[in-house]
Amino acid sequence: MSIPEETSSPLSKEPKSKVCTSCGTEKPIEAFSKNQFGKNNRILRRPVCRECYSKKVKINKVEMKAYVERHPRPNIGEVFTCPICHRKKIRNFKNDVVLDHSHIDGGVRGWVCSSCNTSIGKFYDDPSILQRAIDWIKNKGNFLKTVILFLFHFRN
Repeated sequence: MSIPEETSSPLSKEPKSKVCTSCGTEKPIEAFSKNQFGKNNRILRRPVCRECYSKKVKINKVEMKAYVERHPRPNIGEVFTCPICHRKKIRNFKNDVVLDHSHIDGGVRGWVCSSCNTSIGKFYDDPSILQRAIDWIKNKGNFLKTVILFLFHFRN
């Protein structure tokens, strides 16, 4: 009986390659920046390769500084109401309220919860895609039931 060479579990290993969600190309894992850490300090990498990420329009730093001076981010422990989902939350983490910006021109849009910011990004900042998602929800299922459940769940 042979002894396994590696004793770490397959879940803790990083894959050797990954497909970029922007260009659709499979690339070595090293082509993707480390983004954060998951459970058991597992490394999580950006879904977009470094090359595609470098082409993204970044936030306008001058506009960002001016916006933050006029509208400071709520402090940890303060209540924040997201202008998109209208959920009230007490800030607990550095990244639970983020400064949203356009990936088309870099313009600042304002403070939103991280969930809404991520959702906008997943729709590529494209209103036509967002509208198709709205139409999908309205047309594929009991819209009235969805609205009632939503209102009941988030009534405060």
